[in-house]
Amino acid sequence: MSLAGRPAILDRPAGETAGAARRPPDGYVAGPLWARAVPPVVTLAVMLWKIQSPSYWRDEGATLAAVRRPFGELIRMLGNVDAVHGAYYMIIWVVVRFGGTGELVTRLPSALAMAAAAAGVAAIGRRLVSPRAGLFAGLVFAVLPEISWYGQDARSYALVTALATAASYLLVRLLGAGGSRRGWLIAYGLALTCLGLVNILGLTLIPAHGLTVALAVRRTRARPGRRSPAAGWLAAAGAAVAVVSPLLLLAWQQRAPESWLKTPAAGTLANLADLAGPPALAGVVLLIIACGILLSAAAGRAAITADWPAALPALCLPWLLLPPAVLLAGSLIQPVYTLRYVLFVVPALALLAGAALAALGRVAGAIALAMVVLVGLPAQLDARQHGAHGDNIRRADAIVAAARRPGDAVLYASTGARNMAAAYPDGLAALRNIALDQAPIPSGTLAGTYLPAPAVRLRLAGVRRVWVVEVRKDAMPVRLPLLSGLHFRLARKWRTSDIWLMLYRHQRRYRH
Repeated sequence: MSLAGRPAILDRPAGETAGAARRPPDGYVAGPLWARAVPPVVTLAVMLWKIQSPSYWRDEGATLAAVRRPFGELIRMLGNVDAVHGAYYMIIWVVVRFGGTGELVTRLPSALAMAAAAAGVAAIGRRLVSPRAGLFAGLVFAVLPEISWYGQDARSYALVTALATAASYLLVRLLGAGGSRRGWLIAYGLALTCLGLVNILGLTLIPAHGLTVALAVRRTRARPGRRSPAAGWLAAAGAAVAVVSPLLLLAWQQRAPESWLKTPAAGTLANLADLAGPPALAGVVLLIIACGILLSAAAGRAAITADWPAALPALCLPWLLLPPAVLLAGSLIQPVYTLRYVLFVVPALALLAGAALAALGRVAGAIALAMVVLVGLPAQLDARQHGAHGDNIRRADAIVAAARRPGDAVLYASTGARNMAAAYPDGLAALRNIALDQAPIPSGTLAGTYLPAPAVRLRLAGVRRVWVVEVRKDAMPVRLPLLSGLHFRLARKWRTSDIWLMLYRHQRRYRH
């Protein structure tokens, strides 16, 4: 079985002979053009559906804080912080110069990236299994709620997913090439390089691909005269790592802001199922995959030669499992794992589900896909609520804009809240950041530099009203120790999503 495609007989209509002229020699059938266009078109439509509805969240605020500055200042900032997101920031820097900083414009690159990833998923499914499997895989990818969440997010994770899918498709073509592999090697190496430049953690795909190559080499040993792809693959992957290595070193030096990442706990591994969606949806997807495998076996279609060619699990299982395993293992030494960092493994899950749906048959597969859509619909709707991304900064900004007065100051009790003012212009951005020492651009940092507590208390001595902003999911925060003894009393409080706004007024200054 070649990684280039299934044997011709597996897709052959009834009555068609093995020598039929309309089937290429390698057994690959692309399928009709409309079927190839459906997954990316559907994915883009799903991504654009209410793309402006969720408020920016704090990480998107960081994106806006980075790209609003002149390009030279962006480069200077990347020398100090967030170099890991540098390539993405440069892309969005160009985008906002043409379209502004609204949600549609800044999130559109992510929506387009998810559409491109869906096209790649479908292409892999067509090449490894069948046109029907490719169509189903692309559609499963389109309707998963996590794909919608990050396809409507002004961060790099959708682009990482698209590049990981492109690299995986190119690996399939590389391993299936019958003649010269040079072109595929160059393209594959470039895809891996771009993947690493957009987010260095995407390079955890390399060990997964290494295992896929090793399995392919093992299968081709029984075929005399076929050259091993291992050396070429190793050279391409090594070249990509060499190009990205300066960024890797710089990111390591800048790791201090990632101190919020924690050592994995017992429940961290179980949370990986969230990539498929809520528990009910994850269960449905896994059940479909299991049923597809069992049905193929019961029908006498050997799982490694027909509906489940050996190349499919050899690509998808390492892709799905190894990047999270590498990051989780590394996090035992230095925490580097959170769920969104491994979003790029979701296409592998979609490919397995697509093959299973194809194995169920056209009608049963369509019914099962409809079940995936229906079970996932509540999560899709939730992903489009105003506070769906966790921080409803838009609402918090509107509250401040309506209630603020000239001379009001703001204190960010949570470090993660400091980029919120960059998200919207009317509320938080209009307040004086009383603890700010140097602004972001002069300091060459993302959120600026901050004064020590004694200096902040001196500044507060001349303030009549101060807004305290804290990110907290549970009960109301306790009074800031920084305000103790300064005669401020809580005048009013608001909560929107996980953002607490507390307005303090100076008692003595309001007596007359």
